[in-house]
Amino acid sequence: MSPTSSSRRRFLKYFAGSGFTTVAFGWMNWQAMSLTGESAVAAGSIDLDDFCLKYPFNSRCEDYLPGTQALTEADEPYLAAATLATATAGDRLLAKGLDDPAYLVIESGPSIADYGISAICTHLGCVVNWDEAAESFICPCHGSKFDAFGEVTNGPAARSLPLVTVVVKDDQIRLLNQEPSR
Repeated sequence: MSPTSSSRRRFLKYFAGSGFTTVAFGWMNWQAMSLTGESAVAAGSIDLDDFCLKYPFNSRCEDYLPGTQALTEADEPYLAAATLATATAGDRLLAKGLDDPAYLVIESGPSIADYGISAICTHLGCVVNWDEAAESFICPCHGSKFDAFGEVTNGPAARSLPLVTVVVKDDQIRLLNQEPSR
């Protein structure tokens, strides 16, 4: 056997082995994706809303506005400066923009909290009203009451009002239908 044929055999072994390994790994990856229901694109993609909430100073997030614009009951956009000029600490402002309305929370300063409170009662899905004098949310359907943070104080509702994420950027108030990270 000549040294050239030995080199060829070694090359062919490595070539066949690496080809088999590539095919095997590709098949295993395809099987894993078909079991999880993810496509190759979805498996490598990121949710820009989540990414920019975690890393707001990343260059990809500079001009990105997450979520949807918060709207007044008259379908006018809430602007942060104008809202804060007329609001006082403790106010709860009904905002549209998500599938369900939510209340913006005005904190001392005044400033807009990084969370909002869903306006949908957890008992039967009625829209709760903010009672400023009682500092509580009251369901007009069955009388459930929630404190200023959406916690149940009087049934028949058994669960608190869900929270949503609020982002203030470029004088816009944006809503995201996900729990805020604390």
